[in-house]
Amino acid sequence: MTQQEVLRLPVSYAARSPLILLALCGLVFATRIMISKAALNAGMQPFQLALVANVGAGMVLLPLLAASGQGIPRQRSHILLYLVLGIISFIVPTVLGYYIVDRVGPAYTSTVYSLSPLLTMSFAAGLGIERMYLRRFAGILIGLAGMAALVQQQLAEIDFSQTVWVLLGIIVPACAAAGNIIRTAYWPKGSSALAFSCGILLSSSLMVALVAPFFEAPSSWVFFDRDILFWIGCMVATSASSYLLNFRLQEIGGPVFFSQLGYWGTGFGVVLAAMLFNDVLTVLSVAGLAAIIAGGVLANRKRA
Repeated sequence: MTQQEVLRLPVSYAARSPLILLALCGLVFATRIMISKAALNAGMQPFQLALVANVGAGMVLLPLLAASGQGIPRQRSHILLYLVLGIISFIVPTVLGYYIVDRVGPAYTSTVYSLSPLLTMSFAAGLGIERMYLRRFAGILIGLAGMAALVQQQLAEIDFSQTVWVLLGIIVPACAAAGNIIRTAYWPKGSSALAFSCGILLSSSLMVALVAPFFEAPSSWVFFDRDILFWIGCMVATSASSYLLNFRLQEIGGPVFFSQLGYWGTGFGVVLAAMLFNDVLTVLSVAGLAAIIAGGVLANRKRA
């Protein structure tokens, strides 16, 4: 068996079951959030963490890309695509999120993100990328209901008096939905998930480096601390896995199915919090988890 065939084995298996891949992506998503919180508590700053995660993930994935005999698509249209996705998928929601968290509260950002699947489905149907058939529509709505059950306690923490910022918050899931659609519609022809994810990693790293000084003082970033080095290693590993798995999920599942990642990530976050921090799983939480799983199963089924 060649090295290229070894690299493709996990992906080939996952391609036969997008639902399993969605669950795996959700688990990595939740794990990455937990690690991010720990790294921030250890003394890292948000943009520092984002830059380390992207650059580190690139250092992990680029050698794999070279070993597989592939290359990053580098035509002018591809470079423009990377820049557009960097702005839409990272710069706008991240910068806007800073202001929304300050004015409306952190709970709103995570709650409003749950609108991403509905917006993705609407965009995909309106642009003719995916048809809005009944089973998938029902699955997305059931997943949304499950997500609402999981975050219902956070709703009380939202300051709805900040009307302008509450409305601007809709831009966050809209950017996520737009990114889902653009990646599908303009996926570089003949490129693998590994090659495309490496291209996005490079562009997003550049974006982070350019924007970071406007929000943080890079000279104050701490790296050579035992706890921080540990969490950096964990963050790089999960980021590399997340990029590769997420892009493969979108490649085989399409933008609408992929957009459920936030639901599953939140669900796994609740489970991990219960396992690691002794958080209590309420009846409503369990019902929410069941709804998210049921929604994913329905959304994965093709129209009869």
